[in-house]
Amino acid sequence: MMFLCRMFRAIFSVRCLSCLGREPCARVESASAGGLSGCRGFTLIELLLAVTIFAMVIGVLFGSFRAGISAWQGGERDIVFQQSVRAVTELVFREINCTHSYAISQGATETDESFPAFFGLPDSLIFVTKAALQNRIGGLSLIELWVDEENGLMLAEAPALFTSYDEMNDINLRTDEYAEVLSPWVKKISFRYFNREDEDDEGTWQEQWDPRTMDEYDLPLVVEVSLLFEDVRGQEIEHVLLVPLMNRPL
Repeated sequence: MMFLCRMFRAIFSVRCLSCLGREPCARVESASAGGLSGCRGFTLIELLLAVTIFAMVIGVLFGSFRAGISAWQGGERDIVFQQSVRAVTELVFREINCTHSYAISQGATETDESFPAFFGLPDSLIFVTKAALQNRIGGLSLIELWVDEENGLMLAEAPALFTSYDEMNDINLRTDEYAEVLSPWVKKISFRYFNREDEDDEGTWQEQWDPRTMDEYDLPLVVEVSLLFEDVRGQEIEHVLLVPLMNRPL
């Protein structure tokens, strides 16, 4: 307390106008001669007022500093989110765009009619692609895309070493051996499949795709992928991709 009193006396000491010159006024001389009896001190109200103003200034500075830190952290999170969105959309586009017409049969017999390993549902897709991610063997990969409620967008990859539909079903892609989290920001994924019989046909969108039921074309012309992202603020952002398949001529 004595330190604060000395500090405020040094800052807010009051002198008469004649003290601004070179010669001290008579009041100051008398105060010097008679000790501190002529000096004016601070009252408790003045001291409390000074301390309150000082605390308010510190509070404003601290609040501004904290707001700046929060804005900087929010900007960093937005940048990470946007980079994740761009990376996920580019990867999904590339994987589906490089779909390979990998012919398999229904069973183990050689007389069965063959069809490509491409099976689509409204919320998942299984296909064979040339763009392998983690297939160390090289060559083609069997891919499945879907959304898990807890983990987000999932991608599973296994070597395409099967020859029949039954052998493909024996591969449980949704296990830790093959599956990994692609993006926790994705809350929903949906697919639609566009098919057109000939150039004069306008074409139709289908919610499911099973090559075993197709008459002529075993692969869709275009796959529509809708990705629903949720950012750090809880806002939902939808990205729609129209992916043409390389093995199907437009």
